[in-house]
Amino acid sequence: MTLLVTGAAGHVGLWVARRAAVAGLRVIAACRTPPRAADAASAGANVAWVSCDLDDPAAVAALAAAHAVDSCIHLAAVSNEAYARPSPLAAVQSNVGAAANLLEAARRHDWRRFILVSTGSVFQAADSTSPILEDAPPSPANVYATTKHCAELLTRMYRTQYDLSASVVRISWVYGPPIATDSPTRGPIPAFLRAALAGVARRDPGGADFAASFTYVADAADGLLAAWRAERLEHDIYHLGPGRNFTAGQVAATVRAAVPGAVIELGPGTEPWTSYTTMRGPLAGDRFRADTGYSVAHGLDAGIAAYAAWMRAHPESYR
Repeated sequence: MTLLVTGAAGHVGLWVARRAAVAGLRVIAACRTPPRAADAASAGANVAWVSCDLDDPAAVAALAAAHAVDSCIHLAAVSNEAYARPSPLAAVQSNVGAAANLLEAARRHDWRRFILVSTGSVFQAADSTSPILEDAPPSPANVYATTKHCAELLTRMYRTQYDLSASVVRISWVYGPPIATDSPTRGPIPAFLRAALAGVARRDPGGADFAASFTYVADAADGLLAAWRAERLEHDIYHLGPGRNFTAGQVAATVRAAVPGAVIELGPGTEPWTSYTTMRGPLAGDRFRADTGYSVAHGLDAGIAAYAAWMRAHPESYR
């Protein structure tokens, strides 16, 4: 079997490619631009890196034929509203057009499985505290969320109209190595850890009330591979994550426990973390565990501790 992982040079994509290779799978790792040499080497010999413009149907068809692809975990995308809003047409081409091209390749070549990785951002009018179940109607409002929901609808269409084993797995607020940034689009965990490990006091005027369903990157990758392996996926939509929200205040306390002596003080409110997204309840539901047998392995404490350990081993990540 040959698994195509798109967006393989990205955060979750690289983890998926690595984990799949360790499991002995033959992986075709597709990316628009070549990965860093260290990232490519870390994925191992079972991973073949290819450059492909997924917006181009002919390029996708050629890729599928040349490598005898028989399944796909599709992660490539314009990844958040900060990138999507300035260039809406590019976001449509990347987030909708690429999904359509891959789904058509899956139909033509009768792929065993197609997994579209989507986002909790499709719920922008959801109540900010109630869990969001897998059958909840999406409410996209911005450019990024709208394009991701369009890709979800295409996945459902190919599933229902062509009997393709195609499903959507939504993930949200993924954190963990090697991403270490202060950008609000990545949430408070990497920002707080960077400051804590650098010995810089962080006293923010707001942000303590922001809450999100943070998922450690290894859990996101292992869960996606569990969906790929499942004997049968009974549903078109799944949610992967801890099933509960954590506040930035809780994150700060957990970071202080992981990095003794860290100073992180937060005022009330949700900014800057809601600069490009609305706050929502956690992605929840029982479908994913029932059909794949997988539950996330890292609670907030374990995930942040693992992330802090990696950053200590890679001081360039916070200096």
